[in-house]
Amino acid sequence: MLLLNAQGLSNGKHYIEISGIADGDFKSEIIDSEVFIEGSIRVHNDRIILNGKAWTSARLICDLSLEEYRERIEAEVNINIIKGMKEEYRTEKDENIIYVGEEEKNVNITEIVIQELLVKVPMKKVAPQYKDKDIEEIYPEIKEIKKEGLSPFDILKNLKHN
Repeated sequence: MLLLNAQGLSNGKHYIEISGIADGDFKSEIIDSEVFIEGSIRVHNDRIILNGKAWTSARLICDLSLEEYRERIEAEVNINIIKGMKEEYRTEKDENIIYVGEEEKNVNITEIVIQELLVKVPMKKVAPQYKDKDIEEIYPEIKEIKKEGLSPFDILKNLKHN
């Protein structure tokens, strides 16, 4: 759980480092290791603005070889925390706003950070040892299948049109 201390902060800018493991509802198959956040918070009375960078080691499965590998993913994190605002004045327009009670010491920022990291997971997942290789280099038997004409589409080529 990633918790930001929100009590007893003086107005101004403060440097922060937070680390924790996503657990409970925020646990993910991809992000299963420790998450780190480094950045600054700016405090203005009842508003806290967190700007920083989050990173973790993601567990991915290679699209070419189906091997499991780990890759570092990073994401920019911008979160607004508003303390003590009455419910009737709250707006849900921005997803990166967290409303907390005046008496709360810690703010749970896990959900927003995990969402930002999951968005940065690459669409094409290729293990480092296969980055610059074609699929024929990884599986040489594919070249033989193409040469021998054992493709399932070869049968379709022989069909005659009526």
